[in-house]
Amino acid sequence: MIKKIFERLRAQGKEKQRGRVLFLLGIGGMLLIFLSELPAFETQADDLPQTDLDSYVQRLEARLAETVAAGQGGGKAKIMLTLEGDGETVYAAEEKTSHSETSAQESANSSQQSSYENEFVIVDGGSGRQALVETALEPEIRGVAIVCEGGDDIAVVKRITELVSVVLGIPTSRICVTKMT
Repeated sequence: MIKKIFERLRAQGKEKQRGRVLFLLGIGGMLLIFLSELPAFETQADDLPQTDLDSYVQRLEARLAETVAAGQGGGKAKIMLTLEGDGETVYAAEEKTSHSETSAQESANSSQQSSYENEFVIVDGGSGRQALVETALEPEIRGVAIVCEGGDDIAVVKRITELVSVVLGIPTSRICVTKMT
């Protein structure tokens, strides 16, 4: 009789333990599902790709430095550009207009109805569905700072200022040229 009581207690203990194990496995599965939905963390900021705007500014500064250095008296140059905003993206749109007019012959009643609908053109891209880009406009250049070897000669400063004004299409008041130390 005592033997039967111990066997029952063992069976109940195993079932409780089995229930606890199943419960913990269920919680673990839910945690794995939850963690799989979290975004991946970046390891270092240096590993991030440069934005298009940064690369645009760097290319423009490099080309401008080459142009200034190639001019008479400019010498070695370092250039810094400041921009106004981030540029503008114009998306392709499909426009639909409809116009209907009804009039009753016997009476002087007439009605007009117009409707206008504008929708962006959506295309399937490599990263899903996206609006079709019609035009991407670069940001406006706010100012230019040029530090060059010939920055102490007034004639050189005038030539560089005019050159940069023509190349970038900005007024000379937004250009500063100074001597490199």
